[in-house]
Amino acid sequence: MEQLRLTPTAQLSGTIKLPGSKSISNRTLLLAALASGSTLVRDLLDSDDIRHMLNALRLLGVEVEQVGDSRDFRVQGVHGEFPVKSADLFLGNGIRPSGR
Repeated sequence: MEQLRLTPTAQLSGTIKLPGSKSISNRTLLLAALASGSTLVRDLLDSDDIRHMLNALRLLGVEVEQVGDSRDFRVQGVHGEFPVKSADLFLGNGIRPSGR
């Protein structure tokens, strides 16, 4: 099986166009939150699961700002560590408990 090895990099920038998917949108938000610096997520899906994830990230201390009236959101990354260490989160159907 062919493998692609990625070496760590100090900085990354660019644009990626992903298909519309709740799970991809939620993963994108989580990665943006855990990254360093600011990430602009464009054309985010509008669904209950996405709204729950946005709220959960805010409860964990992540700065998330909607850009105007668009479906674009700027996420300020927390460099791998959420500022809030304990929170009651509700993620709807977006996250399923393990073991089921």
